[in-house]
Amino acid sequence: MKIRFTLLTLTLTSIISFAAHAQAINDHQIAEVMEEANDAEIDAAKLAKKETKNKEVRDFANHMIAEHEKNLKETKKIAKKNDIDTKDSAMSEALEADAKAKRKMLKEQKGVAFDKMYMEQQVSMHTQLLNDLDSKFIPSAANPEFKTHLQATREHVSKHLEMAKELQTKL
Repeated sequence: MKIRFTLLTLTLTSIISFAAHAQAINDHQIAEVMEEANDAEIDAAKLAKKETKNKEVRDFANHMIAEHEKNLKETKKIAKKNDIDTKDSAMSEALEADAKAKRKMLKEQKGVAFDKMYMEQQVSMHTQLLNDLDSKFIPSAANPEFKTHLQATREHVSKHLEMAKELQTKL
């Protein structure tokens, strides 16, 4: 119960923090947020891969590493090609802080509790990113190629969310 309450509190804090920074966001800031989101996913998945004893969780983590490394590389490639230098924003800084807090909480768990928290975090993180893509990033993106990349990313994030939800119900 304490784990769920702590995670719920952290998630609500994240949502409030992100909502407070809902001002207009430009391509440079979106690129930074996307890099932060990919880095957070990769770091969490590497930790899960190392800590879990559950084959399905390990397979999911391996998939997240591969998918998010690919998206990170593509995001950087498109940003470089289109002179979209990353720029910190309140949103990217909040995302980074949230990811660090979630990773710290995750490191404190073992066994089944670890697996459950990892999957809860995956559902939460992918839900937030999907919402941000739909409500902020895609509508605000100015560069056509970058916008197309964000739309393709949205489809992957949606699939990751469904995978995470399905695995979460099995735990």
